[in-house]
Amino acid sequence: MDVLKQEATIRWLSHPPKGTPRLTVGSESITPSLPLNVDRHAKHPLATSPGELLAGVIGAAFASLHAEELVLQGTQARELTASVTLTMSDEASDGANLILSAIRCQVLARVPGIDQDQLEDGANAAMARCIEALAMRPERIAVTVDALLEGA
Repeated sequence: MDVLKQEATIRWLSHPPKGTPRLTVGSESITPSLPLNVDRHAKHPLATSPGELLAGVIGAAFASLHAEELVLQGTQARELTASVTLTMSDEASDGANLILSAIRCQVLARVPGIDQDQLEDGANAAMARCIEALAMRPERIAVTVDALLEGA
């Protein structure tokens, strides 16, 4: 069994929970370090939120798994664009208990030799694999996947 370890470091050097934490990753591919915006009501023009990072993780996993599903169907995509929107519910109304309640994924693809139904089947299978791979609880998350075959 292969074991994959990924690393990220959050440095919060300016009086937490105030100030701006910074993210670095093990590959050092994000330089300078990415500023994080943890105040969900304040917009920082140069910082990303943990929710945006989570949407990116889900979107990257989904896109990779969808590309694999298409290859398993006997074709390879020329292009895949996956857009992910997360909805988080605040059960306590104070921002302390944000819970992921919905994922909406829209995929636009250029894939020769398949029809719309095959694209949708592959997208739904990829999202199911994504949810399982990320150990999410599907019974608590409303999931919507919209797939559109471009250039058909």
